[in-house]
Amino acid sequence: MVDALGTWCPVPVAMAGEAIARMSPGEVLEVLADDPLVFLDLPAWCHDRGHEVLSMEQRRDIITTHIRVG
Repeated sequence: MVDALGTWCPVPVAMAGEAIARMSPGEVLEVLADDPLVFLDLPAWCHDRGHEVLSMEQRRDIITTHIRVG
C-alpha cells in the first residue's frame, strides 16, 4: 500500500511507481491520496506503462486506487 495522503501530484504517481518497481506482474497495489488530480494523472501514468487501474473511488477526502501491475 502507498499512503500519499497530504502530497500533491506528481508525488502520488512517483510513490506508486517506486512501489510498482518492487512488485511482480499481476500483483495489486493500493494507493491512498487526497489530491484530486490523481483521478487524471494516475490512470494516464498507468496506461503509459502498461498497468491496469482496477478501481478508483473517493470517500470523503480520500481517493483509493487499486492498480494491477502489468
